[in-house]
Amino acid sequence: MTNELVNNFLFFCQHDNEEDYFKNSLIYLCKNDKDGSFGIIINKRVDINLKDFSLKPDKELEAILNNDKVFLGGPVTPFSPFVIHTLEKKYDETHEVTSNLGVSSRPDVIQSLLNKDFPKNFIVSFGYTGWSPGQLEEEIQQGSWLIIPANEQIIFSTKSDKRIEEASKVAGFNLKLVSRNYGTA
Repeated sequence: MTNELVNNFLFFCQHDNEEDYFKNSLIYLCKNDKDGSFGIIINKRVDINLKDFSLKPDKELEAILNNDKVFLGGPVTPFSPFVIHTLEKKYDETHEVTSNLGVSSRPDVIQSLLNKDFPKNFIVSFGYTGWSPGQLEEEIQQGSWLIIPANEQIIFSTKSDKRIEEASKVAGFNLKLVSRNYGTA
């Protein structure tokens, strides 16, 4: 189980009454290979104003960049920006997830956004979620993660507070009602 996990959503299944960093997190998996796995949480908004990275105030830019587009992507390098975007626009070192979606993390991405040179669809995250080689597969076998087919509509067009609900429709059941104890008596 390696590349077939890419371009899917992961939803964390917690033990009953367990508090965890990933509680109610919907992760878009961008990479999974012999070197490990890399994903970005797409439903945990943060109040970081990208306009604060710009030297000149711009109300139009502020409205675009802060309209449900900035997220806490995960616990790894939480101050580094990562952008999931459609690929009609590519940046230095864009990692292509699919033929239409990629993720970029170089400084030229944020500068491009601040210059109003946007890809058609994008979201920005600070930080990412990572696993060492084989770790994600082991956690899936232990029942820690549910795998749901990803789609661009949920990533780019669904309000962040509705993304789990929409992913539940794709999965065919309410993701929030599943615990890691499913299937045991």
